[in-house]
Amino acid sequence: MPLCSPWQASKAEENGSDIFMHSMVPQLERQMETTQSLVDSYVAIVKKTWDLMVGLMPKTIMHLMIDSTKEFIFSELLANLYLHGDKNMLMEAQRS
Repeated sequence: MPLCSPWQASKAEENGSDIFMHSMVPQLERQMETTQSLVDSYVAIVKKTWDLMVGLMPKTIMHLMIDSTKEFIFSELLANLYLHGDKNMLMEAQRS
């Protein structure tokens, strides 16, 4: 094993790593492009899903509230109205 200065040793390591990196560059570039493409696709899906969620959530909440209110009106209020109200007056108001 020949003795060499630290500068020569580091230069030899750089040359060896340059050769290694030169052969790895196309593979790394392809991996980076693939990774970038996957990340872009993921972000697009998340953005699309987020836009869908933001648009649908208020509609879903309103639908559930209205549905619950409608169910309450038909089950509780209407039953109490028929129970305690004047049936003849209710029938007249419904006909007009």
